[in-house]
Amino acid sequence: MKRTWVEKCKKVEELASHYKRHPLSSPYRPRLARPWQPSSVWRLFHRQIAALQLAKTCKEDVHVFALETVLDDVGRRLYLVTTYTEFWFYYSKYSQTLSHCYEVIPADTVCKLYFDLEFIKPANPGADGQKMVALLIEFFIRKLQEHYGLTCSADCVINLDSSTDEKFSRHLIFLLPNAAFKDNIHVGNFIKTMLHPLLPQSNSKCTHTNPGPSVLGPSELCDDTLKSCTACNGNMNMTEEYCELSSFLVRDKNGGRQPFIDLGVYTKNRNFRLYKSSKLGKNAVFELAEDNKFSGRPPKHVSAEEHIFLCSLISNVRFTDSLKKNLVLCLPE
Repeated sequence: MKRTWVEKCKKVEELASHYKRHPLSSPYRPRLARPWQPSSVWRLFHRQIAALQLAKTCKEDVHVFALETVLDDVGRRLYLVTTYTEFWFYYSKYSQTLSHCYEVIPADTVCKLYFDLEFIKPANPGADGQKMVALLIEFFIRKLQEHYGLTCSADCVINLDSSTDEKFSRHLIFLLPNAAFKDNIHVGNFIKTMLHPLLPQSNSKCTHTNPGPSVLGPSELCDDTLKSCTACNGNMNMTEEYCELSSFLVRDKNGGRQPFIDLGVYTKNRNFRLYKSSKLGKNAVFELAEDNKFSGRPPKHVSAEEHIFLCSLISNVRFTDSLKKNLVLCLPE
């Protein structure tokens, strides 16, 4: 026999009462295609400070990215808060929409050693950028050993290239074994200290100071460093090493000399362009350089490209379980 309308209503009321007394364990939250990936977080902000504030208070392991786009015919940056996994999920599938992206390196956050290398090719017709990069990697591998006792090789360095016919452009990211810098300010101080002879005041004192935009020329570098460092401690080997640094000097568009290392990328909440991204209005994206030697093996469930992306993120630092094996690097006060 068919149930009457009253009986149907009574059944619905009984079911409603049951679900009220026995609710589902948790509300449904959509996830990405793979079940081991984190819950979805995707929030856009017009102001970086608001995005950073959410990232600090969000219970998910989220991070901030800057997205360059055109709004009202004006180039602007929006700030996205999401997880690394979710960002890559969309970044790898919608390259046209997300083609001009940057990692926001938060202030006071442990990070990797990184470099932004560049010079104008027409102003430096004899410069061998690939050779300069190899010498720089070798130089800083040696300095990491001398100052921190860290042993690494070129296999630990991600070498990204975004060069054009007009400009040489590289990003280097060092994946140090169980070590990272206290923050990117300390990264900058370490690099400036190692490049000290190329920077202002090096021709008068053997002290570490904050560099300005001008530098010594190669001939001035060797002669002046010889006088300065001989006066300090008579160390001739130091003079030879400092003369080695002259290979890092290039000419700017006005003919002046400066290191091909951009020393302006070590500031709080710095936006650093991502692997696979170009600048707004440009087509040159960062790809693995032909002389890249990084050979990290991707973990399970992670593609080779995603692995490069994750490893190239400056503030993506994961310590091992044993804290005693980890070292946070900084220069003495």
